[in-house]
This record gives sequence, C-alpha cells and structure tokens, in this order.
Amino acid sequence: LRTFATVRKSPRELVTALRIIEREERSDEDCLAKQKQTGFLPPGRPKKWREVCMDKLGQSVEQKMEGNQLEGREENKMWLVRHLEVIRMLMLEDLRVAKHHLVTVFPPRYNIAQHCISLYHRVVATRLQDIIEEGLEGQEYVSLLQWVLNTYPGPELMGSTALGLEKNLIPPLLTDAAVKRLTSSYLGNMRDNYTSWMTNTIRQEKEDWCSDRDPDMDFDGFFHTSSPVIIYQMVDENLQVSNTISPELVYQVLLLCIEQVTKYGHMYKSAIQEYKASYFRERSSLSLFTRYMIAIINNCDRFEVLSQEMKSRWWKPGHHDNDGAGKFELLLKTFQEIRLESVNYLLDEAFLDIEAYFSDLLTAKWQTGSQAIDTICATLNDYFEDYQFLKPTNFELVISCAQNRVARKYITAMLQNNLLRRKITFTSQEERKSAAVKIRTEAAQCKSFFKDVAGDMADFDSPFDTVATLGE
Repeated sequence: LRTFATVRKSPRELVTALRIIEREERSDEDCLAKQKQTGFLPPGRPKKWREVCMDKLGQSVEQKMEGNQLEGREENKMWLVRHLEVIRMLMLEDLRVAKHHLVTVFPPRYNIAQHCISLYHRVVATRLQDIIEEGLEGQEYVSLLQWVLNTYPGPELMGSTALGLEKNLIPPLLTDAAVKRLTSSYLGNMRDNYTSWMTNTIRQEKEDWCSDRDPDMDFDGFFHTSSPVIIYQMVDENLQVSNTISPELVYQVLLLCIEQVTKYGHMYKSAIQEYKASYFRERSSLSLFTRYMIAIINNCDRFEVLSQEMKSRWWKPGHHDNDGAGKFELLLKTFQEIRLESVNYLLDEAFLDIEAYFSDLLTAKWQTGSQAIDTICATLNDYFEDYQFLKPTNFELVISCAQNRVARKYITAMLQNNLLRRKITFTSQEERKSAAVKIRTEAAQCKSFFKDVAGDMADFDSPFDTVATLGE
C-alpha cells in the first residue's frame, strides 16, 4: 500500500517483500505443475501473491486519486481546478518514482514502470468519468477539457521530460466519443448563457431607449449604446477560453457565436419594432426617439465592424466551409436589414410632419405659391440637424433614402389623384408650361437643399433629375 513512499525511504523492505512474493510465486508454479501429474493441490494454493500485490497497488492508487478532493462545489467554486492539480502533482511524482526507483527493485518481468503508467491512466480516466457523470457547471467544462486535452498529454504531466515518454505513445485520457459528449455539453451550456446574457442586454437597451438621458457619444461625436460592445465582449471571452483548449473547439465556438449574435439581431429587430410602434402611438411619450434611433442605426454599423474583426481574428485558414460562410453572411445581412429598416423608421418620424404638404403639390393652391416645398425642406432641415450624430456612412444612407422618398412622393403627386386631393387640370398650353417650369424649379430647389445638407454625395445620380424630366 505504501510502495511509492517505501521505495524511497526503505527500499530494502520492498526488496524483501518482493523476494517473498517471488518465492511464493515459484511455489505456486511447482504446486500447479504437480497437480497436473498427481491431481493433488495443497490447501491454500495457489496464493497468487503477485496478483494480490498488483491489486493492492491499484487499490492504493484509486484511493489516492479519489481521496485528494479537498472540497466540493459548495465550499469552493474552484474545487475541480484544485482537484485536478492535486491529481497531476501526485501522478507525475509517482510515475517519476516508478521510472527511476521502482524499476530498480521490481523484477523485470513486472514491467513496473509501464504497469504504473497504465494503472494511473485507467484510474484517472475512471475518476474523470465519475466527475462528468455527477454533472458539471459553468467553467468546470473548460477546466476539465483543458486538463484532458492539454495538461494530461502535455509537458506538465505525461509529456514531462522526467518521464521521457514518446508523445505518440501517450494514449488519450478519454475516448473521442466522451470528449465529443463533453464538448457538446460545454457548447450547450454556452448557448444557455448566451440566451440569458442577450435577454438582459435587450432589457437594458429598452430601458435606455425610454429614458430621458441622451445616448452615449463616442470620441467622434456619434451616438451609440453599449449593446454591440457587451455582446462582443461575451463572444471574445468565449473564443479566448476555447483557444486554450483546441483549434477545433475554437471553430465550433465561433460558429455558435455567429449563430447567437444573429439570434440577438432578431431580438434587437423585434425590440426596435416595438419601440417604433410605441412612439407612433403616442409621440410625446418618448422624447428622445430620434436620438436613440440614430444610436440604433450606428449600433448596426458597429455590429458589422465587430463581426468582421471577429472573423479576421478567429476564422483560421483551413476551417472555412460553406456552412460557416453562409452563417457569417446571414449575420451581416441581419444587421444590414435592421439598419435600413431603422433608417426608414427615423424618416417616418420626419415625414409624418410633412405628409400633409405633399398633398398640396400639383393642386390649385400649389399654382400660386411655393409654401409646400419650402415647408418640406425647412422641416427636413430641422430633423437633419439631429442627424449629424449619425456616422458618415449612415448619414449618407439616410440622405439617400430621404431624397428618394421626397422624389417618390413628388412624382406620386404629379401622377395620381386620391380622395383627399384633386390634381389640377390644365386648360391651356400656357398653364402646362407654367407648371413644368414650377416643377423644374422645385426639383432644383430640392436638389440644392440636399446638396447643402450632404455635399456632393447628394448631387450624384439625384432622383430630382427624374422629377425635372417628368416635368417636361
């Protein structure tokens, strides 16, 4: 029972015990040989002391491995880390003793060094399987996977120079199937954590949207909220942890992260739709709707940037596959769609205030003044002052959508009657010519207005050129 301690302190005692065992083994062999001749076997034979000796050695190792758990989960959240470290220390020391001391006292036929390696491998594998079956929580999955895949075969244990084992001769501690089940459980636990984190993040977002505080502002003066950074902090932490285990796990975690951020996008989209509906039911209830919509649009851009950074850092050559690439494209598309939808919500607010003025276009009232288009441009200009908090690419998108919407409504007014307004009917060529001149003038006015607001970007492929052409 005290083999590893005895061989260092009193090797002679161990040698004497082994000699007695060997003597009894020879007596067993003699008795068994005579039994074949005479049919008689003395009582108590064979004693099988060598087998008993090795069984006792195995029992002592089992007791040592099971008995070094210092505490449970309730006493210390790091209980598994501590337990595995004690196993590592004891196992490494005992195997070192087996290689350098036991081999000098055990008969060669015992092959004691290899026996101890196999014994410890079996005992530790059984101990870990018991731990897995008892159930793991949180970071315990990580601790166990790291120990099984890296620590056990690595230089801290079986790959130690003190043992001198060839790397290709070190057997895996758990079967591939066991590792796969453990990995699956780890990913399932991560998925559950994402659900909890994302739900909390959305709840905080919605609280911010309804507050009377302006959104956060970055160093460049653009509004945003904290959700993109919070989500990608979770992503990066999970990827960094998986990177301490294996490249294969990193890729599996990366795919899971892509799926979960896409899922967050759907949650985000639903929350934005609810926010917009709430605002348009009672506009006075959400005083900072415009500014938070601007923050949301900027957030979508931030999600895309962080997604690309994640891919650049963690998507390694050789792991690309169609499934992964498709999932990543879906992630980007999700936030691109949310951004465009949010831009339209932002413009819905502005156009709600000017909708009535589009009804005045191409009417008798319109023939005698320019109040409608003047008011439309002035109202949009007031809203565009807040739009300065959009990132440049988002501002360009808003301006482009606003131009198209104004031009589309103007063209609709030119071509359609409806129940609330009646398009004018021209009775002479002079009236038609006058109206054409006015349409071209207002088209030029709108084009000039958007150029003043957004610069040359608004001048490129302007939809108001189409309005002017239709006026002809």
